[in-house]
Amino acid sequence: MAIAYTVKQYLDNNRIAYTVLDLPPSVSSLTQAAVAAGVPSGSLAQAIPLKDKIGIVIAVMPVTHDLDIDAICKLLHRKLEPALDMQITATFRDCKPGFIPPLGEAYGVRAIIDDSLIQSGNIYFSAGNPAHLIQVNSKSFHIMQRNAWLGGSFARLVAETGSVTPDESPQEKGDRLEAIKQTIARTGSLPALPDMAVRIIQLSANPNTGADDLAKVIDMDPALAAQVMRYANSPFFGYKGQVDSVRTAIARVLGYDMVMNLALGLATAKPFKIPQHGPLGLNAFWRHATYSAALMQALGKAMPEPIRPRAGLCYLAGLLHNIGHLLMGHLLKQEFLAINNLATNNPGTPIRELEMEALGVDHSQLGAWLAEAWRLPDEIAVAVREHHNEGYVGPHATYANLALVTDRMLKTHGIGDGEGHALPSAILEALQLDEVRIVMVMNRVLADCEGLDAMARQMAV
Repeated sequence: MAIAYTVKQYLDNNRIAYTVLDLPPSVSSLTQAAVAAGVPSGSLAQAIPLKDKIGIVIAVMPVTHDLDIDAICKLLHRKLEPALDMQITATFRDCKPGFIPPLGEAYGVRAIIDDSLIQSGNIYFSAGNPAHLIQVNSKSFHIMQRNAWLGGSFARLVAETGSVTPDESPQEKGDRLEAIKQTIARTGSLPALPDMAVRIIQLSANPNTGADDLAKVIDMDPALAAQVMRYANSPFFGYKGQVDSVRTAIARVLGYDMVMNLALGLATAKPFKIPQHGPLGLNAFWRHATYSAALMQALGKAMPEPIRPRAGLCYLAGLLHNIGHLLMGHLLKQEFLAINNLATNNPGTPIRELEMEALGVDHSQLGAWLAEAWRLPDEIAVAVREHHNEGYVGPHATYANLALVTDRMLKTHGIGDGEGHALPSAILEALQLDEVRIVMVMNRVLADCEGLDAMARQMAV
């Protein structure tokens, strides 16, 4: 059985590169198609025809999601309802029921694409029949949706095997968490620590290296070097000259320790590809990370000298303490998109609560497993694992405590995932900082919001 004529004609006329995947005769639904083809079900698009007095609309979302028809009606300001069989047959003449391609333009109707389908990898969809799937890359898919309404959240993730359920026993939960951990640890699933990050870690372990050695290593990656120079040129640092080399950034603006840790943070985060938008998207991640790094470093400097932590490590901990969000978005795409949507629709609910409800593990646990697998510095691993833990008093507690205070202070300005605004007295005592001093430091850092926002935008590119 060939792919639908309209689908083939549309793809060929628009010069879309695509691959046809054959399916076994036993397939009778798109969900079965994903399993049979061995493709991620969260990347398989379904099209649900809806209608009102204006005409037909197709709602496009992953097969892992259910349509929230009230939400889509609100988005489009229309009173939509499921299309009748006779209307679907008349519009999609060469397609089998249940196998409608998400190509509105090809069939003369408008499509609306749910946020959960906006991703960076391949996307799959029906060829119009149960015998074939079409595979295209994300860029080609969005080219085909040029006349669609893009964005909006009108689909809900359907509970699947491995998700959290009220009836799950402690043993089952423990087994599932261990399975997630093993998934993260597998070489085929976990991105390797980038070569540049390895070089920088090796450099930091050598006491005989200096600014020239660091500049030479960073210059090996032109994109990373450009980011370091753009960062140093930011108004936040107030340098009057022009930073035109990594060596200048080190010697005149940022210093060796800060450039070392800035470059390590940027190199470490580089492999992760997650959606740009939403409370957990790449834009929000880097905005929070940039503000956290600046504030955490400034708070560390405000501590009494005998207990003052290393400024560069404070900065790096601020950048990376939420790296678990990046891992979740990269490795557990389906769950990440669901949590991102939940966070958008429930802004008053703590992110960790949504993560535990949808996944059974939070970003601090995921990040800790990653830090362990990558053998990141112990100070960073502790900040990643314990930055929501008010009671942590173990090794390198200063970095975890500073991250917690930083998160809660930024939350008062609507930035990040801090849980509440209260600063625990035990943590303030351990850091030897009082709330007045902390507020003064934060106000000084936030005085240049424009500079910090500019840096965040550069990092999210």
